[in-house]
Order: sequence, then structure tokens, then C-alpha cells
Amino acid sequence: NVTTSLEGTVGYVKVRQLTQTSADLVKQALADLGSQGALSFVLDIRDNPGGYLTQAVDMASLFVKSGSMQIETKDGKSVKSATGNVATDKPLVVLVNENTAAAAEVLAAALQENQRATLVGASTLGKGSVQVVRDLSFGGALRYTAAYYLTPQGRTINDVGVTPDVSVGLGGEAGSDNQRSLALETAQSLARE
Repeated sequence: NVTTSLEGTVGYVKVRQLTQTSADLVKQALADLGSQGALSFVLDIRDNPGGYLTQAVDMASLFVKSGSMQIETKDGKSVKSATGNVATDKPLVVLVNENTAAAAEVLAAALQENQRATLVGASTLGKGSVQVVRDLSFGGALRYTAAYYLTPQGRTINDVGVTPDVSVGLGGEAGSDNQRSLALETAQSLARE
């Protein structure tokens, strides 16, 4: 679920989905890459469909000392706060695209709004809603929206998405990844500042 590599002095961490172990795996990856000489990091959450909101909060907490994320339900707003369990204060670039969705968008927004990360790539999907499916007695099912994710500053993600600081398409020759290349370059330049 989490893959890593060291590109020069940039630690690259790809997270495919926010599962119950994602934050722990990323924390371990940051430690490993840091000990190998990483001076900055790229967190790639492109094509990440989301998953557990608690993992999004825990993952944001690896980079942000304090901050919060919100979910809005019909019963009001629920706020989840950063754990204060920071793994690194080195420069961070987050890679997003049009398939970065739900809890992964909350993670991207949290890091962006806390001025903790530079977002590179394309605007995210805008799936800021939590869907619930209930089976009905006659064999049908009812699907409804139970809650909406909000960014730490209370902005809605649904149908809007999160806009990157640096927009770049995949583009380039077949097999090349402009987004990743630009993210690595950005991370390298931030480490030199």
C-alpha cells in the first residue's frame, strides 16, 4: 500500500489508499528515508481513493504539530485534531491528481492550509461526501449522503476539490511522468532554501 524510494536527497513516498496502517507505514518510511539522507519529501497521493478519515488525520499529524480537520454531518461538525506526533519538519511536496478523492483530499487540504506542503499536480476529484448504503427488507437498497468533509478552514471539498499550488498535467512522452518530475524538483529546491 505504501512504496518508497530515495531520489537523490528527496524521499519519495507513494500511498495508494488510506488503510488502517497507512500512517504507521508512512511514519516508518519517513524515518528510513531520513536515515538514508533525505532532506525533503514527496508524498504521492495521486489516484488515492481515500479511506479512513482517522488515517488522514494521523498522516497529516506526521507533518503538522497542530491543526484540525472537520466533518460536517446533519448533527453538526465533528473536528478531528492533529496528534502532535510529528515525524519530520523537512520540506514537503504533495502530489495530487483528478483521482485523489475523499479522505485523501482532506489530507491534501490540511497540509496545504497549514502551509506545510506545496501541492503539485492537478485539481482533485471533489468527492467530499461520505456515502452510506442501507439494505431494505424487500431486497432493494437505499444510498444516501451521511456527511461532508470540510477542510481545516471549513471549506467544502465536495464538487470543488483541492487546487494544487503548482498545476501540471501528466503530459510528456509515453512513460514519462511530468508531475512526479516537477514534484521531485520542487522538493529539492525547497530543501536548499
